Amino acid sequence: MVLEKKSYLVLKDKNRKKMAKTNGATACNGLDDYYTKATIGRHSFYIDEPEKAGGKDKSPSPTDYVLGALASCTAITMRMYAQRKGWEVGVIKVHAVFAPVMTADGIKQRIKKEVTFEKELPQDQADRLLEIGEKCPVSKMLKTEVEMLMKQTGYADQG
Repeated sequence: MVLEKKSYLVLKDKNRKKMAKTNGATACNGLDDYYTKATIGRHSFYIDEPEKAGGKDKSPSPTDYVLGALASCTAITMRMYAQRKGWEVGVIKVHAVFAPVMTADGIKQRIKKEVTFEKELPQDQADRLLEIGEKCPVSKMLKTEVEMLMKQTGYADQG
């Protein structure tokens, strides 16, 4: 089965909104259980499930990649802001972990992010960077209800 998804990011540019088409992603598996090759533009990487989930743990899981994308996007967004402000922050380390919690209403999905700055910052700068980090595109995508459409587009060649 081939899945195609067209996705768009809303970018703010001086109070104007414009749509930027992203590359989208393609994933194919079937030769080695859950071990999957994902391709985005000219980049490829592999995804697997841990052994306890039936995989062979050859690569990070899909959830691990989402957490990696979130941590990376958060760090990049904070660095961009710090550079624009001329702030010396050194290394920015963001650790993201999926940590669902049980509530009276059932399981609540929760992701915790811990940020470490290499250099000691004035508290107002650190607070501002944390605020900015929450506005990264991946954070926004995960916090928003996202409509997903899926359709079958055919069958792979059998010959």
